[in-house]
Amino acid sequence: MTIPRMRTISETIAEIKAIDPMTAVTPNCIRTLCKSGKIRCVFTGKKLLVDLDDLFKYFSGSQG
Repeated sequence: MTIPRMRTISETIAEIKAIDPMTAVTPNCIRTLCKSGKIRCVFTGKKLLVDLDDLFKYFSGSQG
């Protein structure tokens, strides 16, 4: 069993910008994907934790 890499939205944006500094992905985009159920996430109180690997799969088009 592998533990998913869960990040807050701001941490997720930082990870994406480290890979692609000119990214067009915004915090609102990630929030919308989470609320629509397109990527895995966990709502914990005021925080929204995003499954980073699932997000990368979604953007690469390899998510089923």
